[in-house]
Amino acid sequence: MQDFETEEQQVEALKRWWKENASSLFIGLAVGGFSLAGWNYYQQTQYQHSVEASDMYVSVIAQTELSAGSVLDATVVDKLVAGYSDTPYAALSALVMAKNEADSGNLDQAVSRLQWAMANAVDDEVKVIAQLRLARLMIAQKKYDEANVLLSSKHTVAFDALYEELKGDLFVAKGQLEQARIAYDKAIASSGNASRWLQLKRQDLGSSQLSQPALAEPAA
Repeated sequence: MQDFETEEQQVEALKRWWKENASSLFIGLAVGGFSLAGWNYYQQTQYQHSVEASDMYVSVIAQTELSAGSVLDATVVDKLVAGYSDTPYAALSALVMAKNEADSGNLDQAVSRLQWAMANAVDDEVKVIAQLRLARLMIAQKKYDEANVLLSSKHTVAFDALYEELKGDLFVAKGQLEQARIAYDKAIASSGNASRWLQLKRQDLGSSQLSQPALAEPAA
């Protein structure tokens, strides 16, 4: 580093440095300031975007409570799907609307809602829930191959019991009772605390025919 003998030399050197670097310094400060302002603006708009989506989702839930047993107005849900798919509330609203449409007998529309939720949900658990509900609707529509594809897809271990239970339902619908017993047994083993409804479904199928002793041949 250069040494200066007097304060006057230090001042002159500082003046020269300032003259040579002032414009770059101001540009750097300006760019940094604009970047910070831009980031703050982005954060604020994202927060406002999320709040708007949350408010609309609350209105959808309120509508379900006020319109029990009737078809919901899909206006708010469609708005969420169109403009707020990057928030979790869009897929959640699609699930709510799908349930309402299924309960009202509009199965094709409910399927479309669930397919959208599967493809666009931000949260992986919501995607799984949409997939399970879609498989259930496919079984109800006797679209067994489509249901089997959904239930054979990869998923986290935490959902094993639900997938196996629906596989059991699928096999029952197809009349494949032995496979249904196996699936229900897997569901019960995976659940740790199987629901009473699952246990009843398994009990209704009786003992596995594979484990029953062969009947004795009648004497000649």
